[in-house]
Amino acid sequence: MDADVCAGILLSVIAWYKAKQLRQDNQAATQRRTRRSLLLTARRLRLKKLHETWRQREKRYKRCRLQRFNSHDTWMKAIAHNYLRDHMRRKPKVWFYPRTSDWWENTAAAFTDDQWLQHFRVSRETFSYLCRTLKPQLKRQDTTYRLCIPLQKRVALALYKLANPCDYKTGADLFAVGVASVCRCVHEFCTAVVEVLKPQLVVAPNHADLAEMADHFYQTYGIPQCVGVIDSIHVPIIKPPHYQSDQPNAEGYLAILLQAVVDGKGMFWDLNMGCPRWVNDSSDFEQSWVSDDFPCRMQNICRTHNGLFILGNARYPSQNWLLKPYPNTDWLTEEQGLFNTQISQAHCVAEHAIGRLKGRWKCLSKRNDCNVEVVKDMVETCCVLHNLCEKNMDTFLPEWMTHDELQPVNGKPRRDAESDSWLALQQFMQDDVQ
Repeated sequence: MDADVCAGILLSVIAWYKAKQLRQDNQAATQRRTRRSLLLTARRLRLKKLHETWRQREKRYKRCRLQRFNSHDTWMKAIAHNYLRDHMRRKPKVWFYPRTSDWWENTAAAFTDDQWLQHFRVSRETFSYLCRTLKPQLKRQDTTYRLCIPLQKRVALALYKLANPCDYKTGADLFAVGVASVCRCVHEFCTAVVEVLKPQLVVAPNHADLAEMADHFYQTYGIPQCVGVIDSIHVPIIKPPHYQSDQPNAEGYLAILLQAVVDGKGMFWDLNMGCPRWVNDSSDFEQSWVSDDFPCRMQNICRTHNGLFILGNARYPSQNWLLKPYPNTDWLTEEQGLFNTQISQAHCVAEHAIGRLKGRWKCLSKRNDCNVEVVKDMVETCCVLHNLCEKNMDTFLPEWMTHDELQPVNGKPRRDAESDSWLALQQFMQDDVQ
């Protein structure tokens, strides 16, 4: 019994000791966890404080660096601005040069009929006809970047350039456009006139027209079977870059020859132009034809309609369709002198028509600085516009004449001169047939 009791007491003591030891171990573990948690918390606080300190320091550093950079950038901008302002060209705000179109929009719009005719050489009705007829070729559309030149302004600009001996710069200043725009408008206008109006106004006459022309020459000048007069003018130009021929003398100038056939009313019905050649006051362009097909064309027109002919001066080559005066005026009979007088009076039609052509379109009297092909288009355009103005009976002012032109004889010649010239013509035709 005593041994069992002692064993029980011993087990109890052992159990109590283990329980006590377990409590102590638990308390020690709890204390360790508490200390570890406190240490971690303190470390986190220190790291957080240290991070906050570094953050504040970084903010102060960035702020100071930004301030230094801003002050430096401001200083550099000021230096660059002053340098660019003093040493470099100011950048344009717009891509086209501003111009004022007050002359065309206000001054020209208020022109009287006489002032309009003085500046543009055509009446307002003829101007409106040109705008309507050439609208498909000259009309342009506005774009997003700029407005196009209006149709009326383009036509007026081209007419002003043809009618006045001015350069492109003058037209550009008056119409508030660029020099290149003036050049382009003039070239396009001339091309449109040659393509559209020339086939309508400068055409070879048919049988009825030839009969009417012959009757007009006979009724006015007493010359039968005449359907036209041929004459020529020189249009001075600047030497092209590719032209190889040198100037023969100091008095010569380079020109394009226009040979034109005029009817009894002073209107052109055949035009021919050749290549540029050097001419002077003593040179003789009229000894040869400008184009090779011109004699064949005149042969087909004249000799196929009952032996008609055209008049020319004595320097042209002899042709069976060309009637010329006697060349040697010192040894002429009375009938030959009357014959030359009638030819000279009828030849005044061509001289008067060319005088009106050059008087109305002054660009033909001044040396032209355009390309050779453009000059030919301009000359053809002036001839077509001459026919248009004569057809519409536009006013021609006498002061437009550059020199004293021979006026045509409007009345019928004397009957005795007419009879003498008729006999001379009959003798000429008989000699030509033989």
